Amino acid sequence: MKHLFPRLISALFLLALATGPAAADIREDGKAVVQKMADEVVSVLANKGLNRAAKEARFRQVLGQNFDMGTIGAWVMGTAWKQATAQQRAEYLRLFENYVVKVYTGQLLNYSGEKVTVTGAEEDGDGVAVLTSVSDPKNDRAIPLKWRLRKAGNQLKVRDVLVENISMSQTQRREFAAVFQQRGGTVDGLITALREKIAELDKQ
Repeated sequence: MKHLFPRLISALFLLALATGPAAADIREDGKAVVQKMADEVVSVLANKGLNRAAKEARFRQVLGQNFDMGTIGAWVMGTAWKQATAQQRAEYLRLFENYVVKVYTGQLLNYSGEKVTVTGAEEDGDGVAVLTSVSDPKNDRAIPLKWRLRKAGNQLKVRDVLVENISMSQTQRREFAAVFQQRGGTVDGLITALREKIAELDKQ
C-alpha cells in the first residue's frame, strides 16, 4: 500500500503529459478554424461589389469547408431520417444545404460592420467549443456565440452554433419536426416543404 500513492501520482502525471498538449492543440485548432471562417465571411459581406448570387456562392463554399453539413442535416431531420430512403436522404441533404445558404445569406445581407472576436476555447466532449463575441454596433452591445466543433476525417468542423446559449441545431430540429407532422408525417412531405421554402426565399 505504501507504494500505491507514488504510483498513482506518477500515473496522473504521465496522463497529464499525454493529454495536456493534445487538449491545448485542439483548442488552438478550433480557435483558428473559427477565426479564419469569420474573417472570410466578413470579407464577403463587406464586399459591396458582390451581388446576392455571388455572396450565396461564396457562403456555400465557406459552409462546405467548415460545417459538417451531412451530420447536421441528418440530426436536424430527426426521426424522419430513419424512415428516409437513400434517394430521399440525398435529396433532403441537397435541399437542406440550399436552405441554410439562402436563409443565412439573406440575414447576413443586413451586415452593418459587426466583427467577430474569438475570446476563448474549451474542451467539449471529444471536440472543442470556441467562444466568440459579435459586436452589435447598432445596439452598442456584444452577442456571445459558441461554436461546437468535432473531427470530421482529419479536420475540425462545426456541428452546432449557440447564440446566447440557444442551439441553432436544436431550434432547426424542432421546426422541422413540426413541419414533418404538418405534412402528414412523411419524408416526401418534409422535402416538398423545403422546396417551397427555398422558392419563397428566392423571391425575397
